[in-house]
Amino acid sequence: MRRMALLTLALFIPSTAWTQETDAKKLAQDILDKGSALYDTQNAAAMAATYTEDAKILWFSKSDTGAVQLEVKNGRAEIEDVYHNMYRNSSEKTTSRNIVESAQLIAPDLLIIQGRFQPNVANPGKLPFVQVRVKEGDKWLMKSLQLFVIPGN
Repeated sequence: MRRMALLTLALFIPSTAWTQETDAKKLAQDILDKGSALYDTQNAAAMAATYTEDAKILWFSKSDTGAVQLEVKNGRAEIEDVYHNMYRNSSEKTTSRNIVESAQLIAPDLLIIQGRFQPNVANPGKLPFVQVRVKEGDKWLMKSLQLFVIPGN
C-alpha cells in the first residue's frame, strides 16, 4: 500500500509541474501577443503604461570593441521616452512578434518570461529578453526587462 502511494505521488508531481509550466507559457504568450499588437501601434504612452511606475529596462549591447555595455532606464517616464525616440525614427509600419521560450509563475502574481522579440517580421533579427511581470489588478505589468541587442541574433 505504501509503495502504491509513493508511486502515485511520483507520477503525479512531474505531471503537475508540466501542467503549471504549460499554463504559464500559454499565459505569457497571450500577454506578449497583446504587447506585440500594442507595439505595432507606435503609441509610446500606451507602451509605457504596460510597465510598473518603478520599472527598469536593462539594455545590453556590444561596443565597437566588443565589450558588453549596459544602459539602464528607470521608471515609466524614462521608458516612455525610449519608446518616443524609437517611434520617432521609424516611419514604416511594422508587424512585430514575441516568441516565448519559457515562462514560470513564481507566485500567483509574479511571472518570469524568457524569449525573443522580433521588431519586424519582415526582417530576420530577434532580440533575446527576460521579463519579470507582476499582476496588479487584472493587468500583468512589466517590473523589469532585460533586452539583449547583440548583432547576429
